[in-house]
Amino acid sequence: MPVPAEPQSQSASRLRRTQEERSTETRARLLDATIESLIDVGYAHTTTTAVCARAGLSRGAQVHHFPKKQDLVVSAVAHLATRRADELRGRAAELPAAASAEHRLGSLLSLAREALSGPLFLAALELWVASRTDVELHRALVRFERAAGRGLVDLWRDVAGPLADAARFDAVLELTMHLARGLALQQLLRRDDTARMRAFELWRELAIAALLHPSGAVPEPVSQPPEEDS
Repeated sequence: MPVPAEPQSQSASRLRRTQEERSTETRARLLDATIESLIDVGYAHTTTTAVCARAGLSRGAQVHHFPKKQDLVVSAVAHLATRRADELRGRAAELPAAASAEHRLGSLLSLAREALSGPLFLAALELWVASRTDVELHRALVRFERAAGRGLVDLWRDVAGPLADAARFDAVLELTMHLARGLALQQLLRRDDTARMRAFELWRELAIAALLHPSGAVPEPVSQPPEEDS
């Protein structure tokens, strides 16, 4: 008995989905290979030819999706940033609903530090350094950084909930991001995290005090006694 022919609209829809899935997979392989290359050999030695070889794809596939190297590397970092944000959002969702404000803020600051370290930081760092003398890369990177920054702020505000209304929330968040990047940069020269974690714990205490103290005041630092002349 002959099998009824599949309606043309359903067949076309299935074909279109298959093409879209194949295209998405190709892009993901290119982007993952680019991140690996940036971390392994740096921006200067990350070529589109080498990326294609890592991804097991043709040069034509790369040009079709990312005509220029700048498009490829910035899209790769954006791809990794999106994945990292999704992971952190999942971690934030695991926080107990009844957690105290102090616990929630402490977790938020720790997540901010994690978001700005590791492979994402290393890949982005390669682009930051290269963009200093590459006008086209700089232009593309600035657009990405602005969008990524807004995305991070939205993520932290979601995690913080009502605490995001604190007067100094944005300032504390921005300082946390600067501190996290600085700590990640230091790790390139010194792997021992002991001193860095002490510094971050101190910042976390100060940040929580700044946000949760009713007057918004932070305790004055203890003054050091004057040194005596020898």
